[in-house]
Amino acid sequence: MVQLKNNALPDMLDIILPQALEFASKSITFGDQVARVMAITAYPPKVPAAFLARLANMPGVSISIHLNPTDPTDLVKGINRAIGEYSGRIEAGGNALTIQRLEHLLEDAQALLRKLDQEQQQVLYVTVMLLLTAPDTKDLERRTRQIESMLAATGMRARGAIFRQAEALRAAGPWLTLPDGIKESFSRNMPAETAAAMFPFAVAGINDGKGILLGRDRDGGAVLLDIWKREGDRTNSNMTILAKPGAGKSFAAKMLVLREYLQGSRVIIIDPEREYKDMCHLLGGHWINCGSRGQINPLRARPAPPDDSSGAIEQSSLALHIRTLRTFFSLYLKDLTDLEKAVLEEAVMDVYKAADIFLNTDVSTVQSWPTIKHVYEHLSTKAQGEPQSSPLARLAVLLKRAAEGTDAGLWSSDTGGPAVDAGITVLDIHDLKNAEDAVRKAQYFNVLSHAWGIIEKDRQERTILVVDEAWILADPQTPQALAFLRDASKRIRKYMGALVVISQNVVDFLSPEVARHGQALLDNPTYKLLLAQGEKDLQVLSGLMLLSEAEQEFLATANRGEGLLVAGAQRIRVKIEAAPYELQYLTGGGG
Repeated sequence: MVQLKNNALPDMLDIILPQALEFASKSITFGDQVARVMAITAYPPKVPAAFLARLANMPGVSISIHLNPTDPTDLVKGINRAIGEYSGRIEAGGNALTIQRLEHLLEDAQALLRKLDQEQQQVLYVTVMLLLTAPDTKDLERRTRQIESMLAATGMRARGAIFRQAEALRAAGPWLTLPDGIKESFSRNMPAETAAAMFPFAVAGINDGKGILLGRDRDGGAVLLDIWKREGDRTNSNMTILAKPGAGKSFAAKMLVLREYLQGSRVIIIDPEREYKDMCHLLGGHWINCGSRGQINPLRARPAPPDDSSGAIEQSSLALHIRTLRTFFSLYLKDLTDLEKAVLEEAVMDVYKAADIFLNTDVSTVQSWPTIKHVYEHLSTKAQGEPQSSPLARLAVLLKRAAEGTDAGLWSSDTGGPAVDAGITVLDIHDLKNAEDAVRKAQYFNVLSHAWGIIEKDRQERTILVVDEAWILADPQTPQALAFLRDASKRIRKYMGALVVISQNVVDFLSPEVARHGQALLDNPTYKLLLAQGEKDLQVLSGLMLLSEAEQEFLATANRGEGLLVAGAQRIRVKIEAAPYELQYLTGGGG
């Protein structure tokens, strides 16, 4: 037991110092706190910049890094011996897995030797000490396991200074002290380049050199993001924005849209809350009310993508559209039996034939398309004389409101579809907010599939498809709609496109019935912007994205516009900022 209390010390030291320290074999008692000193003993052969940053940001963890210059001669000799050993074992043969590992070790050793010999890099003895603190022993053990797991996942290893906690504490504290015993046990040779990369503050923010200025990181550095950069761990341009209501996700999405539009990207927005109308008009875009007027006819087929084989384009266009119609009718009429679905599809094909539209028709030449009203009339005619319980009669009754009733304004006319020449097109479905669930989901899917048809027309033009309030499609009873969005997220990169999905609750995408589709919308995007989260969503995100305790605490208490930006393997805290002259385009909706 070491007594620290001293009446002669200044009052400030009396306040900040613990009354006593007690050293055990693997831990230290700091007054009412417990602690443990550990040392990193193994490092991966290759490391990214600031590879200790995540560890340094964990609550209850302090890092002390000791660097001592050394003569590289002994290290060069050791590397030469290792290269000879690896070469000999490779020549001796063995199983394929062992040979592959030896080849990787040989390549790493040769690369290190080149750095020391050709680049004349300085070699350092590096000692990294970790001081873990916790309120009790149970929490200290949990934190220790968490750190060991995180280090193991990155190819590192740490172990405690057993029976040497007092000596290790001197190395872990801010006293510029490294006892000889600790140095001998835990120091490792390391090139200066690798040692420099371990400092947590070596990299601040993201600066791609071009793109859009998203805001600032926590150190005040600019976050300049180019979502069209596809290299390394950035494999696509997709982004998912998740936040609880009022956290600023719509503001962030509008700013992203505005700045990408001003750099020449075409933007298509599906807007359930009429948040983009003012911005669209100010930018001279095309705003379409899809919530109360039949401007997007579900039966209007789109030409297949131009890169398909010429023999399949004319035949496959209508066939592919029929598959889309199956999902549309499944959303609108949820309780159809398999027999009724088959009868409905046959009726749709009969209506197409009556309009001289066949599977081999070039759909781009069709001037007038049938509508749901024509399907209803066809079913009504065929159902005459049939019992009320027959599939034909039941389908006619179910489609009547879409043809002549309350939903007729949505799908009973064909106006040729909205113009898409404008640089920004907003497909507004706000008027559906008071409609029943089936109508909203069906029209949302209808608009989404129409937007995808626009994207397919030109593979060379950068196009951003923004899907706001995507939770509407997360229906366990009809997972096909979410599957369509998942497929779009995987395919859009081939069309020079980016899918931006905006939603409130991540748990909506992970119910067992839709998880295999919904989780792809969380895993597939290269970019994720996580703003303030509710407690339940934060628990789910923590497991999906392996959020550190510091990141969890930050997202639980983040202010409006503050969040965690994930870009490939990089994670930074960001504050979304807009210039004063941009605010007229970004306000509205939730503010």
